[in-house]
This record gives sequence, C-alpha cells and structure tokens, in this order.
Amino acid sequence: MAIDWENYGRDRYTRENTQSSAYRENSYVEGNTVRKMSAVPKRREEVEPKRAPKEYPQRKPVRMPGISLKGFAFMTVLLGAVIFSCFSYLSTQNELRTKKAEVIRLQSVNEEQREENEEAYQAVMETVDLSEIYEKATKKLKMVQAESNQIYTYTNKKSDMVKQYADIPNTEK
Repeated sequence: MAIDWENYGRDRYTRENTQSSAYRENSYVEGNTVRKMSAVPKRREEVEPKRAPKEYPQRKPVRMPGISLKGFAFMTVLLGAVIFSCFSYLSTQNELRTKKAEVIRLQSVNEEQREENEEAYQAVMETVDLSEIYEKATKKLKMVQAESNQIYTYTNKKSDMVKQYADIPNTEK
C-alpha cells in the first residue's frame, strides 16, 4: 500500500480517530474522575462595572508665538517699500530701454544728415574753382597774400575758436 505523503499525519486528528466529540464536549476531567458538565454549576460571571471614560482636564489653548501688531505693521511697511522699489526699478529699466532706442534712432538720423551734407559739400566743391577765386581776389579786389612776418599764431587753451576784441600789438597798418 502506498503512503499518501501530502496528507501524512493529518488523519490522526480527524473526528473518526479521536474520542467521541459528544463525550468531549459534555464532560471534564478533575483529578481521576470524570463528571458531566451539566452536574457542574455554572460559573458566575462577574459583572464588571462599566468604566466611565477617563476624563482628562481640558487643556487651555496654548497661544502660539505669533507676530505682534507692531511687527505686523512693520512687515507691511517693509513689504510696501520692497514692492515700490521693484516697480521703480522696472520703470527705470523701461525708461532706459526707450532712451536707448531713441539714441539709436537719432544716430541713424544723424548719419543720414551727415551723408546728405557730404554729398552737398562734394557738389559745391565740384562747382568751385579755387584758381578762379584767387584770380578774382588778387586782380579785381586787389588783395595780396600775407607774408610770413605778418602772420601771428595764437594758442587758446579754452576752445578752438578765437575772437579778436582789440588790435594785436606791434602790428603796422
């Protein structure tokens, strides 16, 4: 006969192999005698008094450390100052951007005018004959060219322009 290894040892604990279940349920063993359950008086169940839930003293609400009215007012003023400085920074940055754009526009206009002036100067220079001007000045207007002892040089440290308010000393007329 083959051994059923999956159920080996389980058959010892089935109802058929143990003592009668009715006998076990209705009897108990005390010492060397067996008595019936019905002969034993029922145990008294002690009625435990219902415990009232334990009352703990109510805690007073603890005030969390917060910010005082003065501190709140200070923080509000500080926040206003920060927001004001941010807006002023942004407006200054915007002004700077518009001024840069204006400078670029004016530079382009200036360059256009410079080109127009250069073209006009070249047109004038092409129409002017310097030899003809010299001839008219010397013959018609009787002008003479200055000699080297008649030329006085003057250096002005303030500007490039020299204005003559009086006669230059040691000059012959």
